[in-house]
Amino acid sequence: MSKKPISQKRAERQQMENQALHRVFNVFLLGLAAECYLFIVQRFYTASTVSSLLLWDRILRWGVWLGLVMLVAGVVVAVVKRNQAKLRTAMTWVAGIGAFLAVSGWVITRFFDQNRGITAMCIAVPVLTLLGLVYFLFQHECFATTVILTGSLFSVWVCGNGVSGTWRVPVIVCAVLVVIALVVLAGLIRWVQTEGGKLGGLRVFTPECDYRVLYAACAAGALSIVVTLLLPAASFYLLWVLGILLFAALVYFTTKLM
Repeated sequence: MSKKPISQKRAERQQMENQALHRVFNVFLLGLAAECYLFIVQRFYTASTVSSLLLWDRILRWGVWLGLVMLVAGVVVAVVKRNQAKLRTAMTWVAGIGAFLAVSGWVITRFFDQNRGITAMCIAVPVLTLLGLVYFLFQHECFATTVILTGSLFSVWVCGNGVSGTWRVPVIVCAVLVVIALVVLAGLIRWVQTEGGKLGGLRVFTPECDYRVLYAACAAGALSIVVTLLLPAASFYLLWVLGILLFAALVYFTTKLM
């Protein structure tokens, strides 16, 4: 079998890089549009007159149902027409937008007290946007490590603030479930490692993946959550530890790209 000429390899690599940059640009624009939408909601729903509040409350509640319809329709059409690439891609975007409308509308109206819902969404959108950028710019193992450490950061923050309040029992239960999930995830990573970075024939991690980083992320996250449950006052310091580990992991994976 003849090898591809160097010029063809360069062209294919350039095409792959252009596709990745195009996806990154789309994720950035969607995150920006979502954040602008939330700022508009915050301005006219939570910081305006009573009449404006009631109007936007109806809009958001109807938006939940509209989003659910878009989500279901997008998923169904994308699955049925999966052989048509353009239609499948368009329906995937429709499903994603529908999921955002449904989730944001429900969270904002459900947790209206003290603007907790809109605040949570304004924080979640940039975080998810950054995770999307990491997914398209870095290796899959970098994305997995980032998700693990970011989720651990959030879990430690929730435990530190909620384990002593009225939500004590739900917080403890959820924290225990997260720890169990991290243990199961570590076992799954071990399985993928034994399969050469594949899961059911699907490439998950690169052949050069350093699995020690993934195991360390799982261990650090689980240990931090357990310590926070036993000693809530330590959550402040553990947040710094996890944040430093996340920064170090991103630097490490960045150097591997060079």
